[in-house]
Amino acid sequence: MIKLYGYPISNYTNKVKLALLEKGLEFEEIRTPFSQEEEFLQKSPMGKIPYLEVDGKYLVESQAILEFLDDAYPTTKRLIPADPFEAAEVRTIISFIENYIDIPARRLYESIVEGKTISPETVELTRASIQKGAKALSRVAKFSPYIAGKEFTAADCSAFATFQIINDHIADWISPNPLFEIPGLQAYLDMMMQNPNAAKVDKPKSVVMKALKRLRK
Repeated sequence: MIKLYGYPISNYTNKVKLALLEKGLEFEEIRTPFSQEEEFLQKSPMGKIPYLEVDGKYLVESQAILEFLDDAYPTTKRLIPADPFEAAEVRTIISFIENYIDIPARRLYESIVEGKTISPETVELTRASIQKGAKALSRVAKFSPYIAGKEFTAADCSAFATFQIINDHIADWISPNPLFEIPGLQAYLDMMMQNPNAAKVDKPKSVVMKALKRLRK
C-alpha cells in the first residue's frame, strides 16, 4: 500500500493527498512533522514533508510524487495532461503558485513557527510579492472551470492546498487579500469546496495553528 507521510501544516502534503484521492488510489496517511533527525533524513533527505513510501522505497518532493503517480498508475485519472503543451501549461501554473505566491507567504509562516515578531517591513514585502505573483498567475490561469482548463489537474491540487493555507494566515496581517485580485479566484475556490475529495483535505486554520504550537514545544 502507498503510505503518505506528512502533516496538514504543509500545503505540499495536502497537494499530494488531494492527488491520491482524485486518482482513487488506496493509501495510508501517516501524520508526521518535518524533522532533521538522521532517521527522518534517510527517508526525506532535506527533512521536509511530504514523502511517499511505495513498496519500501521512498519518494520526496510533491511534484515528483505527482508525476510518479501518473506514470505508475496509468489506468487511474491523469493529473498531468497527455498533450505536451497542456502538460506544460499545468506545470507553469504550479510553478507560479509555488514559487511566486507560496514562497513569499512563508515569510509570515516562518516567523510564526520561530516565534518572531513580524515587522511592518516584512508584511509590506510579503504583500507586494504576493500581489506580483497573483498578477502573473492571473495571466496564465483559465478558470474554465478548473485553473488550467476544463479538466481537474495537478494544478488544482497545488492551487487548492496552497490558497487555503494562505487565506487562513495572511488575513491577520494583510488586508485586502491580494490573491483576490485574480479575476475568478473566489468562484473557483467556491467550486473546489464542493469537491468531495477536497473536503477530505485538512485545511482549517485551527488545525494548522495547533500543529505549529506542537512543533514549537
